[in-house]
Amino acid sequence: MDPIETLILSEGLRIVDVHPYRELDLLAIVINSGDILQARISDFERLRKATDKQLENWQLIGGGIGIHWEAMDEDISLRGFIRDAAQQEALRRLSTNPRKKRIAAGRS
Repeated sequence: MDPIETLILSEGLRIVDVHPYRELDLLAIVINSGDILQARISDFERLRKATDKQLENWQLIGGGIGIHWEAMDEDISLRGFIRDAAQQEALRRLSTNPRKKRIAAGRS
């Protein structure tokens, strides 16, 4: 098991709700911890091509460790959402790190 799978199992994390917002290119999932994770709908080819009605027709699988869209034969895991959210947070922090900007300014 990797660290993300260990976290999911040890904390009992599960998806409890899913909110697709095509107009915002946003797929938000609510976890039983109260956290909300998000991804771009356009990052998933099958979801990008789906109708609004198809996007709304999802079901939880594996007791809440994944989401399934029958019409598009698409499955997305909680593990993938956590991994991608952590990656995005790391990129955001690195790109806005004040220390990094001070170092770069000192080199000019």
